[in-house]
Amino acid sequence: MSKRPSNSNFYGQSKKFRSSASSASSVQVTANERKVDDSYFSNTPSDTEAALLYLKSKFPIEKFEGRLPPVLLVHQIYSVIKCKTLVDRDVNSLQAKGVVRLFKLGGEETALVVVYSDELVNHIIQHCPTKPVINRFLKELIPKVQDVSIDKTLLQELGFTQQEMSDLVRAGLLTLRSTASFWFSFPNAGEFMRTYLKGRKSVLRTIRKCKFSEILQFELEQRKLEKSAKLGMLYHIHDMIGAELVKCIETTSGTLLRLTKK
Repeated sequence: MSKRPSNSNFYGQSKKFRSSASSASSVQVTANERKVDDSYFSNTPSDTEAALLYLKSKFPIEKFEGRLPPVLLVHQIYSVIKCKTLVDRDVNSLQAKGVVRLFKLGGEETALVVVYSDELVNHIIQHCPTKPVINRFLKELIPKVQDVSIDKTLLQELGFTQQEMSDLVRAGLLTLRSTASFWFSFPNAGEFMRTYLKGRKSVLRTIRKCKFSEILQFELEQRKLEKSAKLGMLYHIHDMIGAELVKCIETTSGTLLRLTKK
């Protein structure tokens, strides 16, 4: 007859097995935790994305009664994040992923603006006529061309006729850049630029009237703007800081904004 294993060996093996199982379970839990951690950090917005969301929350969309989506200025992000290289890299990455869309709007001075892609599409659908060319613009052109402008030759290569280009111009989706190219745009972009420039001039005029052309930021935030300046004081403060029209000086009383050009 074979000998029965001793209790010490039997329980020793059993304990060893349980220990191995426990170790494997521990490894499994650790791996799962790592997956959760990786997922968490991959879904955590970058500083630039967080800044964009903050600035978007300050856009007074209700004052435009649906005529505009939240429109942000790229240089406004510089007022929140000081590293311009980081901001530019992140914004380009967000555009490459299709999260946002950049536009270069003209006027008295050009402005590089950013609009969230989903809000842009909804805005276009709401304000543009229901035509096949509009659907093609949204489904074929926007995803393929991420630049702020486009050449007529490329439009022709993509199958857009001269009449369809004219339709896109009338819809506010293209504006003439030169005889051979267009800027991308969106409906009522002109209203945004007019409001933006009026508001900026109003705020600059307010600061210029102050002694030494400087004012504490919290005091400026309390000042009232003209009714035509719908974007609000805080929007323009971020605009002026990011565009370096004012210099920020930390004082015991708070941040002092001083005009860089008087």
